[in-house]
Amino acid sequence: MIGCADFETTTIAEDCRVWAYSICEIGNVDNFMCGNNLDDFMSICSDKSENHTFYFHNLKFDGEFIFYWLFRNEFELVENRKLLKDKTFCTLISDMGQFYSIEICFNKKGHKTNKVIIYDSLKILNFSVSAIAKGFNLPISKLEIDYKEFREVGHVLTKQEIDYIRNDVEIVARALKVLFDLEMNKMTIGADALNDYKNTVGKKQFEKWFPILDNKTDENIRYSYKGGFTYLDDRYKGKQVGTGIVLDVNSLYPSVMFYEKLPYGEPTYFEGKYKDDVLYPLYVQQIVCQFKLKKDHIPSIQIKKNLAFVPTEYLKDSGCEDVRMTLTNIDLKLFFEQYNVYNIEYINGYKFMSSDNLFKPYVSKWTEQKIKAKKDGNKAMYTLAKLMLNSLYGKFSLAPYVTSKFPQYSIENDKVSYVMGVEESRTPIYIPVGAFVTSLARYKTISSAQRVYDRFVYADTDSLHLLGTELPEDLEIHDTELGAWKNEFIFSKGKYLRQKSYMEHGKEPDETCEEYTKITCAGMPTSCYQYVDFDNFKIGSSFHGKLQQTRVQGGIILKDIDFTIKK
Repeated sequence: MIGCADFETTTIAEDCRVWAYSICEIGNVDNFMCGNNLDDFMSICSDKSENHTFYFHNLKFDGEFIFYWLFRNEFELVENRKLLKDKTFCTLISDMGQFYSIEICFNKKGHKTNKVIIYDSLKILNFSVSAIAKGFNLPISKLEIDYKEFREVGHVLTKQEIDYIRNDVEIVARALKVLFDLEMNKMTIGADALNDYKNTVGKKQFEKWFPILDNKTDENIRYSYKGGFTYLDDRYKGKQVGTGIVLDVNSLYPSVMFYEKLPYGEPTYFEGKYKDDVLYPLYVQQIVCQFKLKKDHIPSIQIKKNLAFVPTEYLKDSGCEDVRMTLTNIDLKLFFEQYNVYNIEYINGYKFMSSDNLFKPYVSKWTEQKIKAKKDGNKAMYTLAKLMLNSLYGKFSLAPYVTSKFPQYSIENDKVSYVMGVEESRTPIYIPVGAFVTSLARYKTISSAQRVYDRFVYADTDSLHLLGTELPEDLEIHDTELGAWKNEFIFSKGKYLRQKSYMEHGKEPDETCEEYTKITCAGMPTSCYQYVDFDNFKIGSSFHGKLQQTRVQGGIILKDIDFTIKK
């Protein structure tokens, strides 16, 4: 069976266990089963008549209970699936604790293996179960139960509990069926997107456009790869403001991939300063310099891996430091626009051929699917199209070195913990694409914010928060045009504390919408929102309602703690 599975667990540290499991077959949601203990679930997994594949939504939580059971039942961890034999298992867990898969071998005789493979559906559908039901317009929704209620060993599941656990697994099963019907069955949505792109342009063309770079070239170019731009202007830090608007780019990264010239082919190394080259118009340049932000300009530079600077801070001044940076020509252009630059020395770089047609077929295909799905009222396909449009560019930035975590068991304290493995190498895709897509996206956001600097409050990757409700004439505004700014929200008041932490009260431009308060605060769960208002939303404030995962004997419990807004 290929299905979705889930555990419900107790919340008492001294009695941590699975009190319910549920399984729903993907493609046949009437095939549902449930029970009240982990032994029975593992018995299903070891069924000799059929090998199963199960998807857990947030395997990081449920997987810990599986590990505890395996270790207590004398299963042995092996480093990779080639070493699997009787009563062994292997895992794929990143150094950041991201769970991808667990493969368990119960018995192996010759070419016949009795096993189960378990994946994390959160790596495919990165939303809550409730959001999946809404996004795919499913006929069922997530239900509620009292998860804190005491349930003794052998507790007989009530109808309400069965309905609750059934909906949870059926929702994910229905959504995954949509993907599987389109032959999207990779471990992550990014892998599905990359595979679909290769099929769209052809694998031979893909290999010609994006050759595998040698380690040194990849490493040198990778220094130019940076993330999205998120910035709160100092003028409004910690302050409450009046009316304003929020503008969002319609598909920022896909629009860059559709319209802009992007690198391809084998890069050419050069010494010193880049010289104009018609055949190689894009480049990555390493420089050493000092700089200071121009008056009334927005900073664009962060310095990583340098103890003289805070890595998450956008710099206004390099001080007396001679700073070494590697920038794409897009970031370099923005750097000169925003800063006064001193004592610059051009070291070396790499230049690239370019084309604005590398991703047009792929972006066109999924944009058309999205438009058609919206017109047809097909929310499932609309959600899938958005996922496919936004998940491709990141795969090109795949790191060439990876370190895995492995579970281990301590007999002394009867708990599962994790140990780091050795660093391993893997074949990267083509880092220049990742570097230029993200730099072009940053240029779009920062240069747009600069054009409306007198109104600018906050930016987050593809959004601008501006004072005043009139639409800026300096920006292209359109509800659906790819790459244009859409008027997303009109607020009557807002308050901004730091990056990823702000709240606004207002409404969407649609006249039929009612006003509501939007809260964004990094690390704060939605369960805390009911306690937040504009007065107590400040650095240092604490709010009840956060559930912290705590590792105990048997697995993990969710412990009630307060969430505190930190600097």
